[in-house]
Amino acid sequence: MSKPDAARKPYRVALYGPGPDVESFRAFLHGPGMKEIFSEVDFAGAAPGDPGQGRVDPDIPVYPSLPALLAAHPDVNCIFELTGSGLPPETVLPPGITVMDRLASMLLKSTVSTAALCESCRLDLSKTRRYLDAVFDHIDDEVVLADASGVVEDVNTAAIRRTGLPKESLVGRPCREVLDELPHFHPAGPDDVSPWDDLLSGKGGRAEYSCMDAEGLLRYFRVAAHAIGGDGRPRHTVVLRRDITHDVFLERRLQKSERLAAIGELSMFISHEIRNPLFAIAGFANSLLRSSGIDESSREKVAIILQESNRLDTILKSIINFSRPTQATPGEVELNPVVRQTLDLMRVGMDKQGVEVVVEAASSLPKARGDTELLKQCLVNLLKNSMEAMPQGGRITVSTGMRQGYVFLSVEDTGHGIPKENLSQVFNPFFSTRDKGSGLGLAMTRKILNDLGGSVSIKSEPDQGTTVTLLLPPFFALDKDTPHAQ
Repeated sequence: MSKPDAARKPYRVALYGPGPDVESFRAFLHGPGMKEIFSEVDFAGAAPGDPGQGRVDPDIPVYPSLPALLAAHPDVNCIFELTGSGLPPETVLPPGITVMDRLASMLLKSTVSTAALCESCRLDLSKTRRYLDAVFDHIDDEVVLADASGVVEDVNTAAIRRTGLPKESLVGRPCREVLDELPHFHPAGPDDVSPWDDLLSGKGGRAEYSCMDAEGLLRYFRVAAHAIGGDGRPRHTVVLRRDITHDVFLERRLQKSERLAAIGELSMFISHEIRNPLFAIAGFANSLLRSSGIDESSREKVAIILQESNRLDTILKSIINFSRPTQATPGEVELNPVVRQTLDLMRVGMDKQGVEVVVEAASSLPKARGDTELLKQCLVNLLKNSMEAMPQGGRITVSTGMRQGYVFLSVEDTGHGIPKENLSQVFNPFFSTRDKGSGLGLAMTRKILNDLGGSVSIKSEPDQGTTVTLLLPPFFALDKDTPHAQ
């Protein structure tokens, strides 16, 4: 019966050689690489081959001669001879002791050190591979890896999820076929010429395209291909596709904001310049109306001049107010009281016009982050628009609640609705379907909501009414504790 591992004797070694070599080899013996070969190595000591060849570290047990070392440690299993000249001729070794000369010792050290380095590199490579796999599988872009002949070798989780096919059915197929499995992939360019030929031929590059999704909405994508390989010969091609619809939307929104800002500054300048002579016109018209020296026909014409001057002044005031930054002071807002107070203000006019009002307010509604007076102004604009859409009366439904993590306020009417060709223009400050007015109500409402961190949307069908919804961010408890949350 073999003895258990705990009872095994350690493999005992001794060193014979100059001080620097002894220190270096002793460090090697206690290193991790040697432990892979011998689970337990016991260092007995060292005997300097030549006492004049350098001092040895005080922590290393040193004996005056090799016989003295062997006398102190008769159970030594191996002697590493590091001088390169062999052991002294008079040395008599007990049976069972192995002697490794300098060449063999250095070869062992080099081999074990290289093996340890290889293991370290393997571990580093394994760690890097895990990191790359994590990035590869968790990136939201679709990634397809193909070899030099264009055959797919790997696809990431996003590509698998969006194709709806198992990985096994994608790997091994031509790259173009796999890309065609992706939803909304643009199959061809103008004249049925593929825009991806250069990308997939190893040259690399990028291309952008747009397409309609299943809901009829326009989406934008960017496809990039990168050649991987050395010596100018691509070994693999990695293809990435990214949905850039949101980026394009933000870019165009920024461009539109810049244009509107420029238009706003110009409008402010023009409005101020027009109002100066307008005041003079209105003043002289008032003076003429009070004069007794004009006949009745001329008085009617002067009254029209004054009336139209006042209307133009009202429009100019609206343009100036729209061009100015919103003076919002965001805070806690309870929408239900805002709805009640605003409806109380509009009640007389609604009753007179025969408009029925239905309120569907959520009972436990979180506070919104906004400005009470500005939100009242927005609601007044929406209610006035609904009343104008129902000159013979109708029903207005005002609702509050939570939607998509936002507090919402919607106004729905049973009016004549908005034609589809006009729906995209309703937020344009210079668009209006009315004979009189500037159409600034909805434009101002959207401006206020954007400044408050919310948004506004509209749905309408001809002869089926219109619904306008305001979305406001909820007021979190953290906002109270954060001075700069505004």
